[in-house]
Amino acid sequence: MDAVVAGQQARRRIRPPEPLVMAASPTTPAAFRCPISLEVMRSPVSLPTGATYDRASIQRWLDSGHRTCPATRLPLASTDLVPNLLLRRLIHLHAATLPPSPSPEEALSQLAASHGEPAAAEKAVRSLAAKIAPEKGKQASVASAVAADLDSTVPALLSFAKGGAGTDARVDAVRILATVAPEIASYLTVDGTEKRGRVKMAVEALAAVLSAGGVSEDAKKAVITVLVASDLGRIVTTLLAAGPTGVVVLESILTSPVPDADVKTAIADRSELFPDLVRILKEAASPAAILCMAAAVQVRGRPARASMVRAGAVPALALAVAAAPTAAAESALILLVEAARCSDGKAAIAEDAAEVAAAVMGRMIRVGQMGREAAVALLWLSCCAGGGERKMREALAAAPEAVGKLLVVMQGDCSPATSRMAGELLRAVRMEQERKGMVSSSYDSRTIHVMPY
Repeated sequence: MDAVVAGQQARRRIRPPEPLVMAASPTTPAAFRCPISLEVMRSPVSLPTGATYDRASIQRWLDSGHRTCPATRLPLASTDLVPNLLLRRLIHLHAATLPPSPSPEEALSQLAASHGEPAAAEKAVRSLAAKIAPEKGKQASVASAVAADLDSTVPALLSFAKGGAGTDARVDAVRILATVAPEIASYLTVDGTEKRGRVKMAVEALAAVLSAGGVSEDAKKAVITVLVASDLGRIVTTLLAAGPTGVVVLESILTSPVPDADVKTAIADRSELFPDLVRILKEAASPAAILCMAAAVQVRGRPARASMVRAGAVPALALAVAAAPTAAAESALILLVEAARCSDGKAAIAEDAAEVAAAVMGRMIRVGQMGREAAVALLWLSCCAGGGERKMREALAAAPEAVGKLLVVMQGDCSPATSRMAGELLRAVRMEQERKGMVSSSYDSRTIHVMPY
């Protein structure tokens, strides 16, 4: 008996000790993660192919024009998104087994302590973003925590929004900024040179919120409501002084349904608006400056066109037509059309005829249909309407491949009015070329049916 007891004691002595650590939290099943963002899905939805994605991620995929399933690459018979309620329930049950998430204050402390470490910063941002989801109902607590120390939390969120690990995470950072955007807007009216850093921070944050696709329209309207209720003149001056980033905010105000016509007119009538926009366009080649000009012209019409021309917009817009991205180049062409509708604008275009003609003809085939039709309208107004300007006709006749490009536009899917204007331009170009001896005088300028190739 004593031998049996001794053997049991010996076995107890050699048994390895129990680990003095807590069991690891359950790993997240791969099926709970969105195939696009690789993050745990918040609102799982299924496509007709049977694949399931997070609603925000797949909606961005569809909004960008894709009509295939990202996972299977199969064409979609329908873009209807069906909520996957069973998977959503399973994700919620799994979340209940995980350790409690940190409070907003703790998450912000983790973000501040991350010192640019992407993984730690993303974890903190994800925790905050999860709390502002509508079903959580904790947006007020997050906003209160962020607003308690705007001077440190806003730069940290902005830094992450510019260089975060993934697109969804960066959008989350901007969505968090949106919860305190009305408080941030108050920084635009601060006094004192020592507060310029706050103004710059506020403008960057507001531009990020107002231009982000992941921020709700209601949140954007709330920001603009605060801005137009403030000292409007001071706000406009501050935004223009902030350069291209400030112009993004100003353009959002002019195109928003929130301000009434009187507010928008007051902005468009400010004497410094177009000179500052032209300066920003020249210095930074800012597409936002072009869009802001277009918004002001749409609001105010003829007076805004005249102000734009007097500010020297024509040569700056010609440079934008030649070098800006396609969407901005099309907007610049449309603004030049507006300038050509007034006598001062037509004279300004003739003054820079060589640059304008070269820019328009060089870009005519490299824009969309709207841009091509605007290019033809601009040239017709400058060369043909009301007798036209001889300088523009000479510059257009000297442009390389002018005849061929006009023929290409005519033979494309253009409107009847554009086709008619292109035909008149062709006759004007051939007559000018004949006058200068650039083509054989026996060429019949009425034979505009000739194929370019």
